[in-house]
Amino acid sequence: MKPLSVVLVFLILVIPLVLMGDTREDLQVFNQDMYKRYSDDFQAAVDDAGDYLSRLEQQPTTTAVHYGRERQLQLDQDVLSVFYSDLALKFGLENNQTEMNNLKMHIPALVMFGYSGYTLVTLDDTASNSGKDELEPVSWPERPYYYKLQNGNLLYFTLDDNARVYDTTSNEFYEGEYTTLAVETNLNPLTSIELFHEIRQSTITSLVEKDLATAINRHLELVKRMGLSIQFTLPRGLQEQSIQDVGIMAFIQGYPLPGGELLDAYSLGSGAVMRRKVLIGTRNSAGRHIAYGESCVPPGVTVIESLFDPEEAARKGYFIEDCAVR
Repeated sequence: MKPLSVVLVFLILVIPLVLMGDTREDLQVFNQDMYKRYSDDFQAAVDDAGDYLSRLEQQPTTTAVHYGRERQLQLDQDVLSVFYSDLALKFGLENNQTEMNNLKMHIPALVMFGYSGYTLVTLDDTASNSGKDELEPVSWPERPYYYKLQNGNLLYFTLDDNARVYDTTSNEFYEGEYTTLAVETNLNPLTSIELFHEIRQSTITSLVEKDLATAINRHLELVKRMGLSIQFTLPRGLQEQSIQDVGIMAFIQGYPLPGGELLDAYSLGSGAVMRRKVLIGTRNSAGRHIAYGESCVPPGVTVIESLFDPEEAARKGYFIEDCAVR
């Protein structure tokens, strides 16, 4: 064979291989870009919903308004509406309810972390007026961050150092910061503030993990009824999460992307916790009602109640004496 012919044969064999390699590389880069874009969009939607939830959670603190269950359910729906609307916009699914339902099927549960407990949100399939199945988010009853102490008493955590202890023997509650509670009642095995923080975090993540396992099994039944085949598992790294702020946790699994990849993403979006300013309502020997800061209640007064914040104290007719602001 002539040298020129050898070169031509070589080029005929090599050029398609090079082009195929370039195409595969371009496709891989495209898929990576798609995956990162959708992952970032999912995280952004969770962040937006978490920030919105944080602002709603602050309202009872700043206005002294305590929401009932019906109003709280409406607030939960408001947060979910922000999340799903934001997600639809970022994923390009506005005004496409069918595709939005498909997206929801890949999000088995959301967790909304409040100041003193969390709410799990799952999907239910309900029949609409037209007879078609619709997917509706359902909020479970709020679960408090509770832990059973060695003596059988129940400790209810919050997202800061305030907590409440229920004495099962005397049927009494003790409430305040860790340092105050440690003096008033037995908190074993929480013998230091460091252990208090550690057990609070492990308690929250363990409770959430247990509820999520139940929610995923429930969602798998829903998926089967809808005629789909999607596998779900608990998101990795849940136990390592540090839940310190009001916010939302969500995860998506197996969602098909334009390039054929399947999106698996786990996101936690939160805002800063506004620490509640608890006051102690008292009556002195002269019959005057005064609300003191927790650390400056004088001896000899009669303690009447714990007050949510200064606004509530003023509304109930207490004079406020808070040594922390002198």
